[in-house]
Amino acid sequence: MENKSSNKELAKEHGLSLYIETKGLKILFDVGESKKFWKNAEKLGLNLEEVNYLILSHGHKDHGGGLSYFLKRNKKAKIYCSEYYFEKHYKKIFGAYIDIGIPYEYLDVERFNFVEDTLEIENLKLFHCFDRESYNPLNESLYIKNDNGEYIKDNFKHELNLIVEEENIKALFIGCAHKGVSNILDECEARGDRVNTIVGGFHLSSRTSLNKNEKYIDETIEYLSKSKVEKLYPCHCTGEYGMKRMKEKSGIYILDIQVGSKINL
Repeated sequence: MENKSSNKELAKEHGLSLYIETKGLKILFDVGESKKFWKNAEKLGLNLEEVNYLILSHGHKDHGGGLSYFLKRNKKAKIYCSEYYFEKHYKKIFGAYIDIGIPYEYLDVERFNFVEDTLEIENLKLFHCFDRESYNPLNESLYIKNDNGEYIKDNFKHELNLIVEEENIKALFIGCAHKGVSNILDECEARGDRVNTIVGGFHLSSRTSLNKNEKYIDETIEYLSKSKVEKLYPCHCTGEYGMKRMKEKSGIYILDIQVGSKINL
């Protein structure tokens, strides 16, 4: 699932779901905003009932709205997410706080595994960026509630990132990179992981954004240009303007992905 579709037979929506195969493992990274991700998989000849691991990147419904449908259809996958995944999450629009979180009723499912900091599973690594602060202006409209029930700016403790390592590829999968791509890569370096490929949303746009955060976009591009990253596969919240700017200025191989895209990393 992705915001754009390369095939008119495949549904699109403002959401993300990536199917990954590595070393005999079948992984699903997020489940989009609805059950459309499953219907797309069927049309692509993928049996999501065989998925071994479901990784949930963060607690926003455009990445987790299809969770209930996944749980009904897949009875075996182990599910990994942040221990903060089911906190209430809100987007402030014209003064109103709109619930964009995932319902709590899934909490009693025994297959959930809550990642407190870092977790390694076979050739996979899951990690947070707890101690790093993002200055992305698009985060200004995103909120959680504190213990007193007051709305406060989201700290994105619920955001989980995935590294998949196979042979000479170390690929970083990001849902929306609310913490900032530079922070996430710095965290990778601090943990001894030198990433050469990034796949996912770079959070350079939003549904309601005019997509013109040039300063933050250019700072992100400058950081990536100086990094060891060789290939970028942006999608979802990266946005048309952000992708165009990255292709013009980064000097890195870039291929934007859509619903139906198949990539051999």
